[in-house]
Amino acid sequence: MLQYIVTGKNASEIIDIASEALANGCRWIRLDLCALKTKEIETTVKSLQEKCTQVEAFMTIENDVDTASSMKMAGVHLGIDSNIKAVDARKQLGEEPIIGITIAEAAEVPFVPRSAIDYIAVASDDLHTCNRVIEQMKATGLEEPVIAPYSHSTSLSTLMATGINGIAVNNNTTPPTKLQELLKELNTLVKQRLEVL
Repeated sequence: MLQYIVTGKNASEIIDIASEALANGCRWIRLDLCALKTKEIETTVKSLQEKCTQVEAFMTIENDVDTASSMKMAGVHLGIDSNIKAVDARKQLGEEPIIGITIAEAAEVPFVPRSAIDYIAVASDDLHTCNRVIEQMKATGLEEPVIAPYSHSTSLSTLMATGINGIAVNNNTTPPTKLQELLKELNTLVKQRLEVL
């Protein structure tokens, strides 16, 4: 899985970046719209929903459960700075929408509300942290997918070897034009892992 985190200074910039990402094969857009006003948020989401539908892509939003609910988005990602808990987000959104949370360290794994979430994001691409999170999940019987940020500071194969299931990349570090190449590499690594299993 590859999540593409899209940020920008205004609605037009965000729509352009997300549209280009979709055109380059991305099928999961994670919108960070904290820089936009309420009206701009609605306009941006509505515009991109149509584009996502055309290519059967997911679109989730950072920390904004109200917008995810009112705009019937695929779900929400709750970052470390989120002011709403996953359990409360699940109550508001219902069973279908995707809910992901970010954790900073392995010590948080036993406290993850497994009935409320669909995946876990590790806050850092530090290999030791990723390994420890995976170990803790196995020890506690938590089977939700895990993603980590990918900033090109280490090889993708090395990061995936920790046992994570996918990555999150930001348009500030990975332009949309690089997504086809990155998706191809990621799919190859996932296929190799499945062959080993």
